[in-house]
Amino acid sequence: MPFWAQLPIPPELTEAGIRIPIRAAELQILPGRKTKLWTYGGSFPGPTVRRWAGQRTRVTFEHQLPAAAGELSVHLHGGHNRTQFDGQPGGLTKSQPASWYCQIPRGLSARESGNDLLLAPGQRKTYVYDLREAGEPERAAFQWYHDHRLDRTAEHTWKGLAGMWIVDDEFDASLPLPRGERDVALMIGDRSFDRHNQLTDPYRRELRPPADGIVGDRILVNGAFMPHHRVGARRYRLRILNVSQFLSYNLQLSNGAPMVQIATDSGLMPQPVRRTEIMLGPAERAEVIVDFAPMRGESVELRSAKRHPGRNSDGAHTYGGALMQFRVGSERLADRTRVPRKLRPLPEWTRKVSRKPDHRWVITVGGLFKTTWEINGRTFNPAYAEARVELGSTVTWEFHNRTSVAHVMHLHHTDWYLLEREGREPPPWENCLKDTFFVFPNEKILLAGHFSDYTGKFVVHCHMLDHEDHGLMSQFQVVEN
Repeated sequence: MPFWAQLPIPPELTEAGIRIPIRAAELQILPGRKTKLWTYGGSFPGPTVRRWAGQRTRVTFEHQLPAAAGELSVHLHGGHNRTQFDGQPGGLTKSQPASWYCQIPRGLSARESGNDLLLAPGQRKTYVYDLREAGEPERAAFQWYHDHRLDRTAEHTWKGLAGMWIVDDEFDASLPLPRGERDVALMIGDRSFDRHNQLTDPYRRELRPPADGIVGDRILVNGAFMPHHRVGARRYRLRILNVSQFLSYNLQLSNGAPMVQIATDSGLMPQPVRRTEIMLGPAERAEVIVDFAPMRGESVELRSAKRHPGRNSDGAHTYGGALMQFRVGSERLADRTRVPRKLRPLPEWTRKVSRKPDHRWVITVGGLFKTTWEINGRTFNPAYAEARVELGSTVTWEFHNRTSVAHVMHLHHTDWYLLEREGREPPPWENCLKDTFFVFPNEKILLAGHFSDYTGKFVVHCHMLDHEDHGLMSQFQVVEN
C-alpha cells in the first residue's frame, strides 16, 4: 500500500563532541519483517549532524560491525576537510589483500597507502571538522557522510552507511526562509529486497564496465518506502539528496506546481531559479522552496519522471514513479517567509579564473581481458597523485568523458565553479558553487577551484559508486607554495 508509512526524521546531533557507533541494526523499512542493515548510530539514514559554520566538531566513529566487514573510512561529502579526516580509501590490507579492478602496488607502507587512516573492526577514530575555509566559517550547505573504503564504497553504502549533515551560518539564518519543522531533509535512494524484506546482495555477481551500474527496485525516502509527510498550507524548505549508487531522479510535483531552487551541493545560489523539474544525479543535492498554500486540503506527490529534457544516455537514466506524498492541512495559515530575489554572491576568486585548463582528466574504459574504468589511462593507486597544486592557488581543470556512459564526477577538498559545458555557459542552476557534476558521453566540462588551508592528497572520482569501485578514481596533491 503506497504512502502507508510516515516520513522518518533521523535523530539530530548538534553537540561539539559526537559519538556515532557503526553497528548492525534491524529497522522497519517495509511492512512486515524488519530489515537488517549496517548503520551509523542504529538508524537509516544515520543521525543528521547539524552544526554552525566555524564551530569545530569532533565526531568519534566506533567500528562495531563484525570483523568480516573489514576496515571502514568515513567521508564528509561536501566538507572542507583535512586529508587525514577526509575519508581516504586506503589500499591493500590483510582483510582486503587484493583489488579486483585497481592496480595497487604491493609493499606500500601504511602511510603511502593511507591504511594508517582507516577504521579497523573494534577500533574507534575521531574525525575533526573545523568547518572553516580560507580563514572564515564555511558557507552553509547541505552535506552528507558515507563510507569511502577502496573497492567497497558502493557495497557499504548499499547496506546502510549514509547520513546527512547540515552546516548553518549567520548569512543563511538572516534570510526569511522557512525554518524549524518547515526545513525538511530528504535522502532518496534505491534498494532491492528479497521476500523476507532483507537487502539483496547485487555485489555477489561481477558486473564489468561499462555495464556495471547497480539499480534497486524500491525507492526509499529517509529509509522508508513511499512515505507520507504532513505539512501546513505554507512554504517549506526541502533539502533533497540522491544517495543512489547509479540511478538519477528527475524531480517534479504531481500537480505541476513550481519548486523554487535556492541552493545546490555547496549552499545558496546567487539567485533563486523557478523550476518545474530538477535532475539530480548520485550525490547531487538541491534545496527548494515549495509553497503548499495553493494546495490546502490536498495531497501532492513528489515524483520522478522517467525521462528528462536533457541527455538520456546510459548512466543518466532516471527513475519513473512516485517517491513520497505530502498531505497538506486544510487550515489557512499565516506565512511571513519569502524567497529573496538575491541570495548569496559567488566568492571573489570566481571572478579571476582562467578558461585555459591547467590539467585535463580524461575518462576511458581500459583493459583487455578484464575491463576497468580509467582516468588518464590509470585506475586508482593510493600512492600516486595525477596532479599537484599549490596551496592558495586557483586552478582550472577540464574533464573529458570519452566513454558511452554518463558519469557524475565528485572532487574533494573544496567547492568548484562550473565555467563551461562543451564551450557553452552553464544553465542558471549550475551557475554557482557545486562539488558534483554530470559529465555526459563525449562531453567536456571546465571547472575552477580554489585551494586553501590544507595540504595532502585528495581524491577525484565518479559518484556512481560502482564506477568508483571499478577504477574510476584518481588523486591530486596539494603542496605548500
